[in-house]
Amino acid sequence: MKKKRFYKFKFLFLIAPLLSMGCGAPKGDGSVIIVDVHGNKMVVVNLNELKTDVAVLPLSSLVEYCVFTQLDSNEEAYVDPWSITVTDKYIGIKPRRREPYKLFDRYGKFLCNVGSFGGGPGEFQSSIWNDIIDDENELIYLVPGMTDRIFVYNTSGQFLKEIALPHRMRMPSISLYNNILIVMHVPEENQKKIFKFDVNTCELLYQLSPPAGLFVERWGSGDVTFSTRNVPGFFDLLSISDTLYHFDFKNNKIVPFFTMPFNASQDIWKQYMILNKDLLLTDVKGLGESGIYESMGLVATDLKHKTSSFVKFENDFFGNLPAPIDFYNLRNGYWTQNMMPEELMEDIENRLAVRGLSESDKELLEKTLSMLKEGANNVVFIGKLKDEVKAKLW
Repeated sequence: MKKKRFYKFKFLFLIAPLLSMGCGAPKGDGSVIIVDVHGNKMVVVNLNELKTDVAVLPLSSLVEYCVFTQLDSNEEAYVDPWSITVTDKYIGIKPRRREPYKLFDRYGKFLCNVGSFGGGPGEFQSSIWNDIIDDENELIYLVPGMTDRIFVYNTSGQFLKEIALPHRMRMPSISLYNNILIVMHVPEENQKKIFKFDVNTCELLYQLSPPAGLFVERWGSGDVTFSTRNVPGFFDLLSISDTLYHFDFKNNKIVPFFTMPFNASQDIWKQYMILNKDLLLTDVKGLGESGIYESMGLVATDLKHKTSSFVKFENDFFGNLPAPIDFYNLRNGYWTQNMMPEELMEDIENRLAVRGLSESDKELLEKTLSMLKEGANNVVFIGKLKDEVKAKLW
């Protein structure tokens, strides 16, 4: 790993005392403790113990490799991306607008449109909210933001079937595990939250109501229930409540996993992102004067070494370009960065203007710049997430 640098970070909020959460035995740097909640072990980050310096880390501390892919620039392949799903074989892109899902191979070759807007078979009436690409069975699962069904296609774009949901769902999130499809959504009153389906028969196997009293503050009142799908068999219930939950597939129960409490007077939104079995990131957002939530810092928690730090990342595979981190580019076991070529050109030119740039970084950046063309389709950086933390990162 490259030598760590630190930047001063202005800490803008106060941390509430950890009342009624039990006592743990702090280890590591003292910012992480383990508490018992209803017989389950939960990680608590004590931000009172967290330094306000920001550790600047190389992207290589998160990913095994990073590659650069230019998407096809034919007319049908152009896309205004909302989010991207990468697998070993494919790149799937959810567009922002009412357009079909776009499927590319890992080299950026456009393969097909998947689904379309309308009321016929295989057509959806609201934008795609969540997706799965199943490499092994060459299947694609698409879920609109408001829907009473899940659409299943093959990787040639052919519509195959629908999985009927018990009722219309809002913002469903899906995960696939051993031919079982787990579906979660933001429920209305008296609705179940979690469902399990047999993907072959489409049979509903199990349904579960939200539990009560497990640090849930605003469950079902607008929380987003995305799962990063970065850890096999681990369905993380991401929401804007204080606690990150884990759905135990085997025992069909929801357990608290991680929390980062704040002063109740602060309007804070935290997005928890599990990268692997040892590492978790928290994007802390505060309500700004404009009425929009703005990032106040990214906190990394090393569960193995029981340490936490404010962090930022640089892409050391490509001349230490900025490597932004958010929920949408840390999914399905990959870090991705989907950019217009003009944006990347600007980033490279800004980096080339930095004094003291090494010759190797300069050569790599100039080579990347020479491959870009204004007006072309987007370019994508793809990094495979590591499955563990082997050494301390800061």
